[in-house]
Amino acid sequence: MNKISHKIRSTATQLSQLYKPSLAFAKSVLITSAVVTISLMGVRQLGILEPLELSAYDQMLRWRPDEKPDARLLVVGITEADIQKMKQWPISDRKIAEILQKLEKMQPAVIGLDVLRDVPLGDGREELSKVLQKSDKIIGVCLVTDGNPDSPGSPPPPGISENRVGFADFGVDPGGILRRALLFMKPPKIEGNSPVEKHLCNDNSQVLASFNLQLALHYLQKQKIYPQLAPDQSLWLGKTQFKKLESNDGGYSNADTRGYQILINYRSRRNLANQVRITDILEGKVDPNLVKDKIVLIGYTTETVKDFFYTPYSGQRQNKQFMPGIVAHGQVVSQILSAVLDNKPMFWFWPEWAEILWISGWSIVGATVASRMAHPAKLVGTFGALLLVCGGCGFGIFLLGGWVPVAAPVLGLIITGGSIISADRFNKAGYGKVISDRVKQVFKIEIDQAQKEQQVAEITESDFFKELQQKRDKLKVSKKQTPQPAPSQLPEITASAAELPKAENEPDEYLAQLQEKAKQQKQRATVAKTVTASESGSKTGIPIDSHLGAGSGETKPDEEFSDLQAKAKQMRQRRAAEKKIKDEKIDSLTDKEDGAKNEE
Repeated sequence: MNKISHKIRSTATQLSQLYKPSLAFAKSVLITSAVVTISLMGVRQLGILEPLELSAYDQMLRWRPDEKPDARLLVVGITEADIQKMKQWPISDRKIAEILQKLEKMQPAVIGLDVLRDVPLGDGREELSKVLQKSDKIIGVCLVTDGNPDSPGSPPPPGISENRVGFADFGVDPGGILRRALLFMKPPKIEGNSPVEKHLCNDNSQVLASFNLQLALHYLQKQKIYPQLAPDQSLWLGKTQFKKLESNDGGYSNADTRGYQILINYRSRRNLANQVRITDILEGKVDPNLVKDKIVLIGYTTETVKDFFYTPYSGQRQNKQFMPGIVAHGQVVSQILSAVLDNKPMFWFWPEWAEILWISGWSIVGATVASRMAHPAKLVGTFGALLLVCGGCGFGIFLLGGWVPVAAPVLGLIITGGSIISADRFNKAGYGKVISDRVKQVFKIEIDQAQKEQQVAEITESDFFKELQQKRDKLKVSKKQTPQPAPSQLPEITASAAELPKAENEPDEYLAQLQEKAKQQKQRATVAKTVTASESGSKTGIPIDSHLGAGSGETKPDEEFSDLQAKAKQMRQRRAAEKKIKDEKIDSLTDKEDGAKNEE
């Protein structure tokens, strides 16, 4: 049993020695990775990494291949050439009414008019109102107030019913880039007491649908697909859920996600759908098949009207950086139809715990590689490859419809690797040992001081010290009761005190004699034992050790030696106590003598 336990202990010792470096390595890697991950998550919460994540999102969107034009849409653009040809600016209500009538004859599924008609423009106001009242296929637009009395919003066109109106507003990210779409919202309440004309798009009591959502819903009604709200207030169209964008989804950090917003999944940077000019409609040059059963979007594409947006496709392109508002609405309409009818995935996001694991995983990889590789060229090449793999994984997930953090894991990979390398160089340079030695020295000084204080406390609390204090107090009391000698007698007391050391020499001499006798007695006893053992051993052949101490006479020298040692010890203790008392008496007499001299 003992052999087995011994083998187990030796095996455990060998394993601990074998895995000790591995455990130290894992500890350093995990601690560094945890610190970096927590720091990056904190920085993300502050929004510092949001510009980097949004830039990475824009770049991945530009790298993604464009889809083919959506055949369900037709864009009718009002270009600068159309304005010059019609000799009108802005286009009159009569021309708008004429265009709508021509398009309705071609049997479109729905017509979206992204042209504000909140005030009369030119002639034909009544004619336009009649067309809007009569048709059930035309969707108009309005602008929602921002809550400021000076910006009350723009009302919808006259004569159009409220269920065929949508707001044309978008949620724009910092920097003016359009990445999000509002599907429906509640107009903010107008602050202040200034009188404001009430209309649909500044009425805080109603929930409004967006222009692009209204177009998609009217088109899907013919497919027998209607909107539904789930118990969690999420929008469902058929079997497709349109999850609301949260403030920290993807690369966002505390984004303004009021209302019901989604991330725009752009179809293409240029060719969203077939596009014609408004004069082509007026002159009858458009094939009716391009219009029949399609969603027709009418809006300005000229730069004269500032209805343009920066998009992720803008990047650093010097030309065609902007996307017309009517095309941006078409992107959202196409996204909704593709998700419902073509099963195209909407953008999805990881929960926060998965993002933490994603970032910490790449941090651990960076720390591990930096710990294992010492050659600079190999280290740089490996880290370059890892950065490509990290970015490639993020782009691959993006192609599948997911937006996960890219900048944060890349930074985690770099920072953990750099930290491990810096710490290694720091330790090899000797700075770490110097600092640790200094810290240990400081703690050692503090510990030694604490030990000294503890030892002093133990001495002062001992019985021997308390006994000495009691004797000192008794001596002081006896001195106070003894009458003080006259000044003339002080020299005699001093002289007698000077003779005290002679008396002290007597115990020292006696103690020395006792020690000398003890030494001689010990030598005598040793010689006697040796002689006796040698005689008995030579006669009987029995081991010497068995006869030692058998006789009663052999113990006498030991007993005498022990008695002498005890007497010597007692003498030393008595001498020390007497010396201490005499010293105190001498000090007391000296103090009295000094006091008497001072009085004279």
